[in-house]
Amino acid sequence: MIQSIGWTDVTNQFPVKTKAAHSIAAGLSYGMVPAKLVAEYDGEHAPTQTEAVQPILCICHMISLPGAPVIVRLHPKKGARELDGGKMVVYPVVGGSKMADANKTDLIPVDVSQPESQVWLVRPQVELQPGEYALMLGTQNVSIFPFTVLPPAGQTAPKN
Repeated sequence: MIQSIGWTDVTNQFPVKTKAAHSIAAGLSYGMVPAKLVAEYDGEHAPTQTEAVQPILCICHMISLPGAPVIVRLHPKKGARELDGGKMVVYPVVGGSKMADANKTDLIPVDVSQPESQVWLVRPQVELQPGEYALMLGTQNVSIFPFTVLPPAGQTAPKN
C-alpha cells in the first residue's frame, strides 16, 4: 500500500519481457563479457499514482521479507516501462538466470522501519521527481510494485 492522501493498494507486476543484450558474447566468453539485463513492464504509467514526493509504502502481512526493500526508477519506453537490470554474468554450463538486479544508478535510498510484527514502512530519503518508480523486495527480483509520482497540480511532467 502507498500513502498519499489516504492508503491505496499497489499491486505487484511481473515483466512482460526480459531481454539480455550481449548474452551470446557473455555466454561464449564464459562470463568475461557481462550481459546487460532489461525487464520490460506493460503500460506507459503504473495504475497507482500519487502526488506525494516522499510517499510511504507499507508492506503488510508478510512473515519476513525476501530481501531489503528498495525503490527504483523505471524508464518509460513506447507504451512500457523498463527496469535497467544492470549487468549480469552468464556462464554457459550453469546457464544464466534472467533475474533483474536493479542498476545502482536507479536505486533511491530509503529508510525502512518495522512498527509492528509483519509490517514494514518504506520511505525514500529524498524527494522523488515526477516519473515512474517501483518498490522491489530485494534487488534481484523481477516482481515489482510500481507507482507513478505525479507533478504538483498545475505543472506538467518533464519530458525524458
